[in-house]
Amino acid sequence: MDALPQFDLLRPTTLDEVLKARADHPGSRPLGGGTDLTVNIRRGIVAPSVLIEMNKVAELRTIRADAKGIEVGASVTLAELSQHPDVMKLYPVVAQAAHQIAGPTHRIMGTVGGNLCLDTRCIYYNQSEWWRSANNHCLKTTGEICHVAPKSRGVCFATFSGDLAPALLTLGAE
Repeated sequence: MDALPQFDLLRPTTLDEVLKARADHPGSRPLGGGTDLTVNIRRGIVAPSVLIEMNKVAELRTIRADAKGIEVGASVTLAELSQHPDVMKLYPVVAQAAHQIAGPTHRIMGTVGGNLCLDTRCIYYNQSEWWRSANNHCLKTTGEICHVAPKSRGVCFATFSGDLAPALLTLGAE
């Protein structure tokens, strides 16, 4: 891994400020805990010139859980979700899923939004922009073999590794 490239860091405190920052910087990336994004930046997989730090936006830090439903903001940490008393009581599958993600340090930093929006794990896409441009295509698009799933016969088997999605899907989440 290389050192991080230079980027600007914006720190909005309202959702309106986030939306304006995204509109003003279309190639920007939202930053929560950074447990996935900073690794991808360091590997050269992505190189945004602007990061928008989301953790100070109160609208994205809420957890509401009652018998009618659960609402979880994208900037809620996995640790907060796994330990929230109402989530543990009313939606234990969500609390358990959040508690099983990575180790305690990652759960303290990692966010719900980051876990649900993880980049796909794939030999092609998890390489640097330089490597991808040198190959000019996914490793299986011009052939029969995906090196991730050699028996794929043209079907992409790149994996999504977000742990919360299955638990939330069982509840009909939107």
